Amino acid sequence: MSFLLGSLLLAPLVDTIAEPQIYTVQFYRGENTLSFPFLGLDEPNYLTIEFDELGVESPSEFWVRVRLCTAEWLPSSLPLTEYWRGFITDRLTEFSPSVGTRVPYIHYRYTLPNLFLRSGLYVIEVYRDEVGSRLVLRRRFYVVENKVRIILDKESQVLTGGRQQLQTIAFSVYPMQLQSPQAYQEFSCLLLQNGRWDNARALLKPTFLQNDRLEYRFQPGLDVSAGVEFRLLDIRSVLRRRSPQVERTLWSDSGIVVLLLPDQPRAGLAYTRQLDLNGRFFIQLQEALLDTARRWVGRDAQSASHADYFWVEFRLRVSLPYEKPLYIVGGMMGWGPDPRFQLIYEPDHSQYRRRIPLKQGVYDYLYALWDEAQRAFFPEPVEGSYFETENTYTILVLYKGFADRESRVVGHRWISSYE
Repeated sequence: MSFLLGSLLLAPLVDTIAEPQIYTVQFYRGENTLSFPFLGLDEPNYLTIEFDELGVESPSEFWVRVRLCTAEWLPSSLPLTEYWRGFITDRLTEFSPSVGTRVPYIHYRYTLPNLFLRSGLYVIEVYRDEVGSRLVLRRRFYVVENKVRIILDKESQVLTGGRQQLQTIAFSVYPMQLQSPQAYQEFSCLLLQNGRWDNARALLKPTFLQNDRLEYRFQPGLDVSAGVEFRLLDIRSVLRRRSPQVERTLWSDSGIVVLLLPDQPRAGLAYTRQLDLNGRFFIQLQEALLDTARRWVGRDAQSASHADYFWVEFRLRVSLPYEKPLYIVGGMMGWGPDPRFQLIYEPDHSQYRRRIPLKQGVYDYLYALWDEAQRAFFPEPVEGSYFETENTYTILVLYKGFADRESRVVGHRWISSYE
């Protein structure tokens, strides 16, 4: 009975920054800072996590560990030796102080080797102590083994009436060697939009079962709010080349304030196509390392410790405040309800406002309302939703067979809403 009570009291392991001086958390594959963190089982690759600790002059002692999770993101009861070949915790030893910046910080970097023994849903956690009692930050990722095929149904999307704000995803999963008469109980899927875990469509079950495939279609979890293209902020070289969004800059020895032009809500306006990073960001002092296809081609090691922090002031003009808390959202804040990114309404100026420290680079951002009951952000009331919006979707296939004590990730596919 005590074990059952303890399980009920466990909270899901979600993306978290637990200390207010931690900023610019990046978690990615290999050296590509714009990639989404995942590994193939036995793949010769690694994951990298980076972050800054602001306002300090000497390095702190941090420890890193990985944990396997259930399909509901609860801590797994499997022993570490069944899914990980490394130590329980590992000390973070790669760090560098900021160089020539007005805002001092220590930059930390840790590479996570592929020592996984099984596929599944995982978290990486950073602590201030070896025993794991003082959490600093947490990020989610997955390890996949390719045991199934995922085929898209490109004829499924219907855009009429209220569905003008939705994008519908439909697909089939071919179990191949995992084919079983208990497929409905054993298989489920996760659907992510632009790598967001906060609004993931979780544990989707097949709509139809065929002899050789599982069909996922015609269910609410596959109708996704399309959203809108992200707003883009370029502050790579604000002192030499002013971005169009910048109204003016104020600087001193203690830091630089970047005042942005006031933004307006976009809900109800006509759709406007523009290039974005689907919510991601990168750190860069000068020009970004982009090829002709406008893809990120590498990590800028020098900017990691040479880029400065600016106090960026965001303003959103609205006549009345929203009923729910308003945030600046995007990859730079981890898609969690971080109070440092919550805007404050100023009735005398009919606007929301907040100054947020951002490292030099390029950022995607939106204004979004936080729904505490659903534990997710909703940009649509502020930014609008348009079926033409380009999004990246991730389909994860989970499998828990008769002999499995935890769900495995047996397939994944990344698709664009334009496919």
